[in-house]
Amino acid sequence: MLAIMERTTLSRKSFYVYFRDRSEVITALVRPLRIDADAAILEWSRSTDPRAAGRAALASAARTYREHNAVLRAVFWAGNDDPDLVAVRSQLTQPVIDAGARAIELLGPKQLKARATELAQVLVTMNVHTLLGISATATDAELDRVVDTLSTAWERVIGLD
Repeated sequence: MLAIMERTTLSRKSFYVYFRDRSEVITALVRPLRIDADAAILEWSRSTDPRAAGRAALASAARTYREHNAVLRAVFWAGNDDPDLVAVRSQLTQPVIDAGARAIELLGPKQLKARATELAQVLVTMNVHTLLGISATATDAELDRVVDTLSTAWERVIGLD
């Protein structure tokens, strides 16, 4: 939370004039990120080139994690005792899991289709943990390496390699 507050001109006391608590601050900060993520997921799910669109969606996510790493770490590193933050985490990951499961069902090998949701959840968890490791000072070349690695894992599972 301190990292978030340091990037503003508001004092801790001022924060709580506008927001009920820490989770309300984080929820408000995540809302616009969800809009960007939804656009990337929609593009990926509608694309006639799922490989290129998947890489573009991961590149968009990597840039978001670089730019907003303090907020995203606050969401994903928070415990499970705050139902608001648990809901925010789910709102960030579930649409990606759903889109990934659809991609596996449509494009993946027959033996994986029955477990598409579980596989997508594993892949999204891999994405999140890897992307949380991106620092605010990561270079574009570093992002490209992360995106290439994550994309390769997804493509091999889905069967696009």
